[in-house]
Formats: sequence, C-alpha cells, structure tokens
Amino acid sequence: MMKDTEQDELRELRRSEAHYRRLLDESMDPTFSFYRDGTYRYVNRAFANGVGRAVDEIIGKKIWDIFEKEEADKRFAVLSKVFEEGQPQEIEVRVPLPSGDTYYLTSVKPIINDAGVVETVICTSKNITKRKVAEIALKEMNANLLRALKEIKTLSGLLPICASCKRIRDDKGYWNQIEVYISQHTEADFSHSMCDACAQELYPELDI
Repeated sequence: MMKDTEQDELRELRRSEAHYRRLLDESMDPTFSFYRDGTYRYVNRAFANGVGRAVDEIIGKKIWDIFEKEEADKRFAVLSKVFEEGQPQEIEVRVPLPSGDTYYLTSVKPIINDAGVVETVICTSKNITKRKVAEIALKEMNANLLRALKEIKTLSGLLPICASCKRIRDDKGYWNQIEVYISQHTEADFSHSMCDACAQELYPELDI
C-alpha cells in the first residue's frame, strides 16, 4: 500500500499536471507536441481550433492525417531534424481552411530526458497571417510592376525634330514621321484623326 506521503505527492502531481494543462489549453497560441514518427502527443484547444478539428480527433494521429502531403512533409522534415540534432528550429507553416489560408511562425523545441535523448518535441505557434498576406500582396505587386516595366519602352534625352514638318531624326541620321519614330521606340500605337482647327482650314465647306 502507498504511504500517506506518497499519496499526497501523487495528488499534488496530478493537481500540478491539471493546472499546467489548463494553462496550455487557455493559451491563445497553438501548442502541441510530437512523438518521433510525427504522431501528435498533445495539442491544446488553440491548435485544434486553428485546424478546424476537435482535440481528440488529432491526438494519436500523424501529421499527414491533418495536413496535405506537401505541408505535412515540410513539417516532418523540421521535426525529424530537431529529434536528430536536439537543437531548436523555427518554421513558417500554412494552414488551409475553407475560410482562407492562415499562416504561423512555429518554434520547434526538443525536450531532452535525463539520458540525454530527445524524448519529445514541443511546438508553439504565432499567427502571422496579416503579415504574410501583406508580404504576398507586395510580392505580387512587385512582380506585376516588373512585368509592366519589361513591356514599356521609354524615350529619353533630346530628340532632333524638324521645326517645319515635325519629322524626327533617328540615331542613324534618317528623318522619320513622328508617329513612326514613337511607334518604334515605345509601345504606343496611333489612330489618325484631325483637330478642329485643321479641319476648318482644310475643309472650310464642311460643317465640322
């Protein structure tokens, strides 16, 4: 039979365990731990809510049961490295949901036992969705800008232009119609029309 002192210690240990488990469950940051093969050993409510599942639907399952293969492989590679090397790592991860993707920065920390062996790995995630969405939007904007710049030809410097006929002399000494020169050196196209003043001068008999 257990002595009273041992029973008291066991009760205290259970109270302590329940206390810390409650603290983790009340945390707004997803916290979870793994076995070496990628099986979830523990997840708090924030993690379960973040992936849209119940806690008991995750504990005991592997990463591939929760995430698509590409995301799961990415996470497992970091997890395996921490188990092998015993050094903390950080990783950015994506959680696809029907409401839209969410992004997290996850710290992956080894828990080493008295024998110096990594017993488990505990992870804590910070939601960085707002920052990540802004980064993605900025990258897309920059890519669009670069594509636009590649499509644009610009004119710069002094252009020799005839004061009478308005032709432009190119760098080979040939005189070109202004619309021909601009078409060759920019992406602009011309559609010929006639201004009111010229129309009145050339066709005074027409009511334009």
